[in-house]
Amino acid sequence: MNEGRIMSFANATPYMALDVPMQDHEGREFVVAIVKASFAVTASGKLAPAEPVSIRLNDALWYPDAIESSLKLPSDLCIEKQGTDVVVVGHAISAHPVEVMDVAVKVGGVVVPLRVHGQRMFYRSMMGVSIGPAAPFERMPVVYERAWGGASDDLWIVESRNPAGRGVARKPKDLVDTPAPQIEHPALPHTSADDEHPPVGFGAIRSHWSPRKEYVGTFDEVWERTRSPMLPADFDVRFNNVAHPSLRFEAPLLAGEAIAVLGMSPEGLVQFEIPEIAVRIVGRSDLSGRVEARPTVDTVLILPEEGRVELTLRKAFRLGRGRDVLRELRVEQA
Repeated sequence: MNEGRIMSFANATPYMALDVPMQDHEGREFVVAIVKASFAVTASGKLAPAEPVSIRLNDALWYPDAIESSLKLPSDLCIEKQGTDVVVVGHAISAHPVEVMDVAVKVGGVVVPLRVHGQRMFYRSMMGVSIGPAAPFERMPVVYERAWGGASDDLWIVESRNPAGRGVARKPKDLVDTPAPQIEHPALPHTSADDEHPPVGFGAIRSHWSPRKEYVGTFDEVWERTRSPMLPADFDVRFNNVAHPSLRFEAPLLAGEAIAVLGMSPEGLVQFEIPEIAVRIVGRSDLSGRVEARPTVDTVLILPEEGRVELTLRKAFRLGRGRDVLRELRVEQA
């Protein structure tokens, strides 16, 4: 924010809130008010207020020391999103040892299923390079590392939709005695090294993975000459959406939308409805006066093992310049 501009920020709600100065892809200055409401899922399927969770300023990785790790908890910082992201973080959980089980996320009428296997390996068979039997498990991380993807040993081939996964190689024989994909769509099973089905999962997608990286725009000589360091002219706001494509909803999810997660909690089922987040964000500028907005939920993050849900909302306000500068932002209950 430019020196000399003084803006106050206040939060009169029980939720966490933060004001963040940002620029859009055209270099225009904004202040983004981000609000996060935290809830505990009760046995009856209701959401009860929970201890507030801080707004995340950075991505948190599942495996920080790995060469390529998937996201565990995505940063909350961005200027806007399209529609609503749904992200589920956790494990497939069985009450007794199993070799395979199904988990699913249901949002309204949309059902996204996954089949989770125990640890299994590629082996040389009469048919080529096949996938062996699964070892029993009771808890298995539902992470992209265990889905199809990854890179060849020489990095000549990289699966851009899931560089952290397993199953990609220059030649099938290179996969012998290496871990095989454990997470798949039930309709698209992985049985051999020849199966190359799209990566699946419920977690967040990193910014340098597809499809997000394609939305950031074109960095070429024209960009370098005419726009650098701003984002490209063909930047697409969907770059800010972190959910797997199967769990990204173009229209915002509204209060009353039913969500259920099957097979990722000790109870077996976590279900709830998105509550009404009665929040308005009020801005005041020197000349424009009062501006009021009612933001919608753009991120639903579910931790089913903990029975916890985070709902994030945001609204960007132009900072302004000259005699019409944003002076005040206030988050209050509507």
